[in-house]
Order: sequence, then structure tokens, then C-alpha cells
Amino acid sequence: MIRINLLPVRTTKRQETVRSQLVLAGVGAVALVVALFLVHGVMLARVASAESDVSELKAEVERMQATAAQAEQAEKLKADLQKKLEVIKTLKANRSGPVRMMDELADATPDKLTLTSLDEKKGKLNMGGFAVSNEVISQFLSNLEQSDYFEDVYLNSIEQSQPKGAKEEVKVFSITARLVVPGVEAEAAPTEGKQQK
Repeated sequence: MIRINLLPVRTTKRQETVRSQLVLAGVGAVALVVALFLVHGVMLARVASAESDVSELKAEVERMQATAAQAEQAEKLKADLQKKLEVIKTLKANRSGPVRMMDELADATPDKLTLTSLDEKKGKLNMGGFAVSNEVISQFLSNLEQSDYFEDVYLNSIEQSQPKGAKEEVKVFSITARLVVPGVEAEAAPTEGKQQK
């Protein structure tokens, strides 16, 4: 009988199988490395894009902060100018106020009434005088109340008296009122309302 030694063929087939597996493993490893490089490249591109977006957003935030600071400064300047304008208006009104008050007082005084005293402290007026009758004093009070320059007009007292050198008795009166300069009170009220808020 003839014997054939098949051992070298088996070894060769095994070696070819191992080689093919190594080649496949090498190709797979190369493909994996290429895939990893591609993924890494894509991730780097995304990170670069995100960093670019972040830097743009930071620049935008800085621009917005600068704009907000300018707007805040403009608001402060506007408020400061508004206060100065209000002070100027108040000074103008107060400058012409006493003259207008005396003019209004002269217009409100009836013919048969004489003022003997007039005192003003911090906007409160104390007036004294005499008239021929209660009706004349009442007319004077009514005229004062109708004026824009006087508020809270009150009659404090009326007494009958005969001054020295007078032929008949007269009514001596005392009146208090609050002096209002139109334009000053109206502007002060909204300002106070804003400060309370």
C-alpha cells in the first residue's frame, strides 16, 4: 500500500488561512484607522465651528454690553437734563410768581376792602384788613378762591371795630391762604409720583 504524507499540504493551507485572516485583519485595522481619522476630522471641524460661534457670540455680547452702557449713560444724561429743566422752570415761575400774586391779589380786592397786612412764609399767606361789610369780605374770599394763585383760602376771624379817625365801624378780618405758582405745582406733582414708584 502506498502511503501519502499530507502533512505539508495541511500546513500550507493553515498558513494560507492565517495569512488571509491577517490580511483581513490588517485591512480592517486600516479601515478602522481611516474611519477614526475621518470621525476625528469631522469632530475637529465641529469643534472649530463651535469655537467660532462662541467667539462671535462673545463679540456680540460685548457689543450689546457697550450699547447697553451707552443707553444707560444716555438715560442718566436725559434724567439730569430733565431735572435741570425742571429747576429752571421752577426758578422762572418763582421769579414771576410774587409779581403775579400781587397782581392777582389786587384784582381780587373789592373797592370797599383794604388790606393792612400781608405776610408770606413758605407759601402760606396771612392777610389782614378791614371792609365795610361781611358781604365785601365774602366777595374777597370768593375772588381769592377763583384765582389760580391761591388755594385753601380760610377766613380766620371777623371783628367789628372802629379805627381811630373813622366815622363808622368796620369789619376787621384775618384770612389765611396757600400761595400756588401755576406751572410749579403741576410739574412737581408728576415728579413726586415718579419718585414714589
